Amino acid sequence: MNITLIGMAGAGKSYIGRRLAERLGLTMLDVDRDLWEMKYGKPIQEILDELGEEKYVAEEERLIVDATKDKDDLLISPPGSVAYQKDAMRHLKDISTVVYLRVPFSVIKKRVEASPPRAIIGLGTKTLRELYDERHPLYEKHSHFIVDTHEREAGEVMADIENYLNRS
Repeated sequence: MNITLIGMAGAGKSYIGRRLAERLGLTMLDVDRDLWEMKYGKPIQEILDELGEEKYVAEEERLIVDATKDKDDLLISPPGSVAYQKDAMRHLKDISTVVYLRVPFSVIKKRVEASPPRAIIGLGTKTLRELYDERHPLYEKHSHFIVDTHEREAGEVMADIENYLNRS
């Protein structure tokens, strides 16, 4: 069984993912940390600056598919930009249960502003609001299950996900 958590930066993919992976005995695969930073040995923003968005997105799609092909017992936490990658999303939907961690824009904005700067694909040419509005329907389209995480404890969110998995 594989699970993929999708959503905007600041949605809680890493936070919920680490706890859920431990609870279910899955291996956590954080795409930014485990694939990009391990391969290139530098922070995501530097890699993005060097490659440019177009090459970065194409490489990211390849990395995700290669790292998850024929693997089991993974909890996959891709970056928010995965919603734009049709092949990666099709692959993730085939090999895992895709869960959209839905959070209101106002919360995403506060979390992104409060955290250290991070590489967010598209933020150079669009506002965070525009990205949210653009990605939200893509996350809904690509997910098997949507869970609202705002004003809820991690345990409640994980219980919702586990209940969905048990019904599927």
